Amino acid sequence: MFVCNCNGIRCGEVQEAIQSGARTPQAVHRRRGCKAQCGRCLPEIADRIREARAADASAEAAVMKSA
Repeated sequence: MFVCNCNGIRCGEVQEAIQSGARTPQAVHRRRGCKAQCGRCLPEIADRIREARAADASAEAAVMKSA
């Protein structure tokens, strides 16, 4: 499924960029070598970034709790 139709960025590519350190939608686009065009993808990419950060924080809290 495409997240950014203008640039042909798929869900997996967004996830890869986030796992590689992208923390903003603009950073995701830069990692793909492009810029946002219409901007409709920006909220979805931002949501995916927030979800990934929340999952990371949750995992880190679990590690700290078990230590």
